[in-house]
Amino acid sequence: MTEKYFERIGYNGDSAPLIADISNGFGLGTVLSSGVMAVGFEDCNVMVQTDTGQFVIKAFGKFRNDDAIDRYVEVMKVAIAGGVHHPALYQAKEGNVLLRHTSGVAAVVMDFIDGHTYFDTKTVPTDEELVLVAAEAVKIHALDIDPPQAEDLWAIPNIHGMFGTTTRLLDERGKQLVDQAIDRYDAIDQEQLTKCFVHGDITSTNTLIGIGGKVWIIDFAVSNVYPKIQELAVIATSLLADNGNFVLLSERVEKVRKAYLVAGGTLTDYEQRVLLDYAIAGAAMWFMGGLKSKFIDKEDPNESDYWINLGERALVEELAKQQ
Repeated sequence: MTEKYFERIGYNGDSAPLIADISNGFGLGTVLSSGVMAVGFEDCNVMVQTDTGQFVIKAFGKFRNDDAIDRYVEVMKVAIAGGVHHPALYQAKEGNVLLRHTSGVAAVVMDFIDGHTYFDTKTVPTDEELVLVAAEAVKIHALDIDPPQAEDLWAIPNIHGMFGTTTRLLDERGKQLVDQAIDRYDAIDQEQLTKCFVHGDITSTNTLIGIGGKVWIIDFAVSNVYPKIQELAVIATSLLADNGNFVLLSERVEKVRKAYLVAGGTLTDYEQRVLLDYAIAGAAMWFMGGLKSKFIDKEDPNESDYWINLGERALVEELAKQQ
């Protein structure tokens, strides 16, 4: 059942020789076992156990061209050099951290982090852990990097495009919810928002807690220069979304705002004032993005439903409260 993940990277057939070749290319030793990490819609991540340790092979999706892959790798290298808690990258025998296999598959190898994501445990960060997450965001926002723009249809600034793509999938109530979110987003004066490099996807699947409580941030695929509050909006709408104990989006936004300031981040008075409106737009993007992935892209329906429900519930509860 893992074939679909290897199809993403343009590889057909038995995956064992590919995994063995990549492992050998990085000098990881003899492969004892491996397994696909079945989260996400784009790349193929494989946990590999060899006779020298545990590693993660990240094979890049076939939709990424060489420039996009090089950009992704460079961002990871800069983040690590800047002190961001991201798993270390390994050098291949040829001297580069990126290996291009004869099959056309491009891959990197990184440390396997002994821990769990919040998606794995279906939990949200404690207040103390949230400050640690915010501290990583502060480090990311300080990185001196302005890479070419990466396409991210789910990013909040693309809300009008996503609405155009998914309008036919929205029922009347859904359109009303999204219309309200867009109106609030459009009222934000974008010129008053500080822009910097942001991860853009600090969600439950991309945030790990390792041994000793250390927070790790992975997957810089959609990192871009955006308004700083984009990061905080994503954390509030996604990472802090607890389906078992629902908390209003406004309360989650306030938690993130406080944690970011405690962690040493800075926000203008205007950014703090419009952060909730930006986050409401973020909830609309999860809602519409989930619909797109399920009904247009035909991706994993369970993961798509997760995003649909996460976004829709936040919109319903928050907008109804304010009426």
